Amino acid sequence: MKILKLACLLLLTAAPFVLTAQSAEEVVEQYQNSLEKIQSLAYDVRQLDTFVSGHVWDYPGQVVLIREENDPVLGFHFMASKGEIERGALYDGSRMFELKFEPKTYELESRPGPHMMGAAAAQLVVPEMMAYQDTVQPVLSTENELYVLTYHFPDLTEYGVAERKKVIQLDQRTYLPVKVVSSQVSLGKKQVITRFISNVEINKEQHLEKLDKTFLENFEPEVQEDRKNLHQDLLSTTVKDIEFRDFTGKSVSLQAKKGKVILLDFWEVWCGPCRQSMPEVQALHDQYRTEGLEVIAILMDKDSQDSAQLLLDKKGYNFPQLVGNESIREYFKVFAIPQYVLIDKEGIIRHIYTGYDDSIVENVQELLKL
Repeated sequence: MKILKLACLLLLTAAPFVLTAQSAEEVVEQYQNSLEKIQSLAYDVRQLDTFVSGHVWDYPGQVVLIREENDPVLGFHFMASKGEIERGALYDGSRMFELKFEPKTYELESRPGPHMMGAAAAQLVVPEMMAYQDTVQPVLSTENELYVLTYHFPDLTEYGVAERKKVIQLDQRTYLPVKVVSSQVSLGKKQVITRFISNVEINKEQHLEKLDKTFLENFEPEVQEDRKNLHQDLLSTTVKDIEFRDFTGKSVSLQAKKGKVILLDFWEVWCGPCRQSMPEVQALHDQYRTEGLEVIAILMDKDSQDSAQLLLDKKGYNFPQLVGNESIREYFKVFAIPQYVLIDKEGIIRHIYTGYDDSIVENVQELLKL
């Protein structure tokens, strides 16, 4: 009899796990059903960014999302604020306002697209709170009172990116995310973005008030300098004798290279367009170095030298590499990368390009008088 009672007790104890067990397909379906019921929501978020350099950024914020089925970019509008740096972002479907709360100013992005999600506060937007985006089949597990969906994505071998993974933890009661972790290994080092979601409110009337732009009456527009004219005051001037350092710490002077045409390539390891254009830069180095061209790359993040060297060794890039700093960034006005600066044999800055441009080859040939 005792054995029978014990067996019954074990069955009763195990029963909840049997009843709550579901397949990955069933959990995904419940997750999608929960998202379909949402017209608006607000949540607190804490985001941790771990970079290949080892740096970790930790910042909190608040986000409001409003579903807009006809929105061609995201399918929703949003208002996000990042507390510690007093930044905000408001997207209304046709424009995005990048906000600074102290002083009260805004910059206007009139051609919104996926790129706008890189803005400081917009990074706190968690699209998984509004739409199910993934096409690969996840692996399901459980942790405490959470369903855990793990997605594995193909490697991007051409960019040296492997072990791409996303983990979504769902509350078992609401089937909504409470934590989203995206990770990948780039050049042998792991990058991780972790978002913790809490205090979720769904379908509240006051959410619409958050996207009311009347508060902008108290903000001043911050006019961005025209990109085409950004470097005008540098063109046709003699480059300063700035001291650079190579990866070993050795001092390098541009003035010492007078008599050569110099192409500076400002880049960072995480920058996809920088890496994509490197074969063209290497080709310039190979083809014109005996004609008097000196190609020099400037790595703008000194803490990622190890990752940069891994990339250079793997791809066989052998043009000189130097390390930048803030004074170099300010002098050459490196506000977007990759940036290229072409200097003639007399040390005069002749051309500055934001992004690789096919005209670089033609301009190099002109300065070399080929």
